[in-house]
Amino acid sequence: MLPVKNGYILRWYDEMSIFLSGDIYLNRMLHYPGGILQYAGSWLTQFMYYPWAGSGILIALWVILTLLCDRTWRLREGMRSLSLLPAMFLLASVLVLDEAWVSINYSGYLFAPTLGAICAVLIVLVTRVIGNAWLRGLFLTVCTALFMALGFFALLGVVAGILTMLFREKDHRDRKGTYIMIPIILTAGALVPLLYYNLYPGMTGDSNLIYLEGLPDLLMKRYDLYLWLPFAGMTVSFLMLPCLSVVRKGSTRKADKSVWLAYAMLVATGCYGAIAGQKSEQFRATVLMMQHIDTMRWDKIAYIMGHIKEPPNFTMKIAGNLAAIKMGGGTESVKHNAPTDKTSPRKSEEFLMSAFVNVPVYYHLGNTHGSYRWAMEHSVKYGTRVFYLKYMVRNSIKHGEPELAARYNRLLMNTMFHRQWAEHFQRYIDNPELIKESPEFNSIPDNPSDKLFV
Repeated sequence: MLPVKNGYILRWYDEMSIFLSGDIYLNRMLHYPGGILQYAGSWLTQFMYYPWAGSGILIALWVILTLLCDRTWRLREGMRSLSLLPAMFLLASVLVLDEAWVSINYSGYLFAPTLGAICAVLIVLVTRVIGNAWLRGLFLTVCTALFMALGFFALLGVVAGILTMLFREKDHRDRKGTYIMIPIILTAGALVPLLYYNLYPGMTGDSNLIYLEGLPDLLMKRYDLYLWLPFAGMTVSFLMLPCLSVVRKGSTRKADKSVWLAYAMLVATGCYGAIAGQKSEQFRATVLMMQHIDTMRWDKIAYIMGHIKEPPNFTMKIAGNLAAIKMGGGTESVKHNAPTDKTSPRKSEEFLMSAFVNVPVYYHLGNTHGSYRWAMEHSVKYGTRVFYLKYMVRNSIKHGEPELAARYNRLLMNTMFHRQWAEHFQRYIDNPELIKESPEFNSIPDNPSDKLFV
């Protein structure tokens, strides 16, 4: 996670996302359960352009979440460190990201779940502050209406609030009101998402997974299990903390066992995060090579191919061969690795070729139609990304369509940190005669071969 080691990967997370300002994008997000979280999360993701800034904001949010958990559940001494668990699992959710990021259509993946978790804890904290059981129940019932804004995290906060009511450290005079209100709250939690789905105009979501809407757009498939695990752990920790709040100070054997259990859970979660954060050398090399293609540093790509320790995969071979061609060498074909049935569709070479590699490679080989096609196709399927927009601008300029290029470039003009790139290419849109003076455009063939090696 450290920017000093993974800065280029964090920068890649920004490249493969975008924050679109304006009413249209905001209005679209308002029709997603948890859309406000996605909107805020995608805005914050922009800061990953500067990895230290983005990481600093994310860590600060995790610190806030941990302090809120500690303040809300007030665990006994020796167990307070368990307040770290939700933040640790959210850290793991970032660490497990790999090639799957290309095909996850969820704006603000890095920040939105953390913002949602903070909102969920705030719901529980307010519940604790309210002194009357009936008012607490009424408050939690009203909070189910936040489903459209917070999605799954509104329901998580409500359920954690119910558990906090049950394990509340007070006399038992309020128990009757609590037991009466809990079925009402649960009924509201079950019905409100369904009412939104059927009555809210234009709501977007999967009716079969309606209660999970607001979490990242993952599939209930075996190959997505590793992406689900951190969010499952975060949910379990949210439901566990209210239960552990009843373990009070004392030297009883039960309390001592709970302390040891707390440390064991923290160590296990830390080990899981460390394992989840391991990226293959092939993945790291591919991301780095794509960035070097963007800046046309063919020598650095050749250096990576010559010094990588793991056998290069197909996408690396394609990028390496492109660099060799640009430096006067290369081959007419690249051997394709045999596909395996165990490979996740998100990580298959065929998918990564079309979604990630073909776009820049086709462009630099002069096949602007092919590059534009894949950029457009994957933008429609997986959402607009800065990476795709940049190549759609380039291809449109190279193909002599300044109006089309200007349309895409306007989106980049409205970003926080890609504006300078957009201003540079706007010169070629406004003054097409400058294209002949561009080293980048001059390096691209006008008439590519019918038989491209990729």
